[in-house]
Amino acid sequence: MNERSNKMLEYALIAVLALLTYFAVYLLCNYGLRWLGTYDWRFESATISPAYAFMPFIGFALVFYGLYSWQKKFKEKKTVLAVLFIFFILFSLLAFWLNLWFFYRPNATSILDYTKNVFESAGKPAPKLAYTICMADCKTESSGCVSGVRIADITLCTHYQVNFWKELFKSAFFVFWIAGIFAGVAFFVYDALAKLLVKQK
Repeated sequence: MNERSNKMLEYALIAVLALLTYFAVYLLCNYGLRWLGTYDWRFESATISPAYAFMPFIGFALVFYGLYSWQKKFKEKKTVLAVLFIFFILFSLLAFWLNLWFFYRPNATSILDYTKNVFESAGKPAPKLAYTICMADCKTESSGCVSGVRIADITLCTHYQVNFWKELFKSAFFVFWIAGIFAGVAFFVYDALAKLLVKQK
């Protein structure tokens, strides 16, 4: 096979892997993991959103071509690429945690500041106030106050909590993240097949 045929075969293989990744993510998120509370973005669903429908392609492109380009430029071995892939998986979760923190912080600050101001106006010391991102033993299904204190016949929030996993599972980022994991696996499959084709020349 000439060089042009090899390139065409490479692109065809990548296209097949991209489509397989898309349908794997589609089935997993919309059917296999629905019990986790994932967002319903089935094609026939009334709640389908482009933000979710295009995420598998974005996740695949970023991770697959990221590993592909890194390998081409630095001639790295599979071990280094595997470490980079694992770093992507873990760093993505950290990035989402930070995103939640800054996204909900204004709302949490506003609610907790109100509690503090009410106590100060009443001439009483404010109770301990907390804003947390929960990853285990969460008391909320999404985000909101999970504990409070009564003063002047009203209940004021003292602890605003965000459920990390629930927020992750229902987000478009989760679709992106899962697609990225499949893309990483697809890259290593592609790399093995590409080397097999070279040996058969």
